[in-house]
Amino acid sequence: MDPEDPYSLRASKREDGDNNKRRSILKVPSHGKARRVKKYYNRQNALIDAYLKSGEEEAAEVEDTLQNGWKVKLAVNGSFSVNFFLFIIQIYAAVSTGSLSLFGTAADAFMDLVSSIVMLITSRLAAKPNIRKFPVGRKRVETVGIILFCALMTTVAAELIIESARALAAGPKNEDDLKLIPLLFVGIAIFSKSIMFVYCFLIRRYPAGGIFMLDHRNDIFVNVFGLIMSIIGTKFKKVWFLDPIGAICIACLILFSWASTAFEHMWFLVGKSAPQDFLNKLVYVSVTHDSRIQKIDTARAYHAGDKYYVEVDIIMGQEEKLKVTHDVAERLQRKLEGLADVERAFVHVDYDEIHDVSEEHKPLYEPEEPKAPLVERVREKLRFKSRIEAVSSV
Repeated sequence: MDPEDPYSLRASKREDGDNNKRRSILKVPSHGKARRVKKYYNRQNALIDAYLKSGEEEAAEVEDTLQNGWKVKLAVNGSFSVNFFLFIIQIYAAVSTGSLSLFGTAADAFMDLVSSIVMLITSRLAAKPNIRKFPVGRKRVETVGIILFCALMTTVAAELIIESARALAAGPKNEDDLKLIPLLFVGIAIFSKSIMFVYCFLIRRYPAGGIFMLDHRNDIFVNVFGLIMSIIGTKFKKVWFLDPIGAICIACLILFSWASTAFEHMWFLVGKSAPQDFLNKLVYVSVTHDSRIQKIDTARAYHAGDKYYVEVDIIMGQEEKLKVTHDVAERLQRKLEGLADVERAFVHVDYDEIHDVSEEHKPLYEPEEPKAPLVERVREKLRFKSRIEAVSSV
């Protein structure tokens, strides 16, 4: 038995080059049933890779950071510099031309600049824990900072929509001819954004690189759209309304984008559960950790900020010594906390599975609530056992 692959999951992978007809289904054209089968096997392969590499995530992440951390740092510092440069230019262009569309792009640039500052401040706060005041660290301050910033940007977007609506109601204005220099500066800023987009695209496998790549891509579209609407609305008097309409479109994009981000991170603070694939991964890591672990009774993961808190209940023999059970549980805890998306892990050892998990954290003298019907309790138990079967049958 391979200790790194005790369930022989690697043999269950379906590769394109296999001669077996069942495995060569991936080479069938992507239409109808074949497309669904291909999607299924691609997902299965990804799950198997995630299971087999789960023990190496922490070491791989540290090694990769040591070797290539300067690339990500260059992307962060370069993006901040470009965002600052873009914001100054956008403000100058918007004030010089009076274009509402350019005010919208300036608001978008302000959003990027302040978000970078907020993330920088919250990351430094989270990296310097105060054990006395914050025993489990200050990682959630990043999530709180994002929510506060979302509130700020939705307010700015709403104000821009109101001003654009007033401009539409007021009708066309007698403005001067199109000013070339401010628009030329905006073009230079867009070109700078394009350079950073290409660089971040090359390092997109790193989380920060991927985030900045998407951010620069969206900024390019927003700024090009705002520039075009400003030029047309100013140059051609018959379609003067395109400038405030462009500003409204940009403001709505900002509003809905950051509102959805705020709701997403609010669920993170509430304690949203991890997806099923991640729970299956926890079961696999736990059940393959040590041969003395007989069963996995419970595996739960929920957000406590951007990352997960994990709770795992393992079953060991009641004849095992306390030192053995402690050491096995502690090593499993450290292994789980080494996973990329886990902030803290809690491992509980039991000698039987005949207990209700919900009863373990209730106050001792709290009036007992009526138990759920037997059928519901059996169904809950079967749902958890199906996770273990799903892991072993992959």
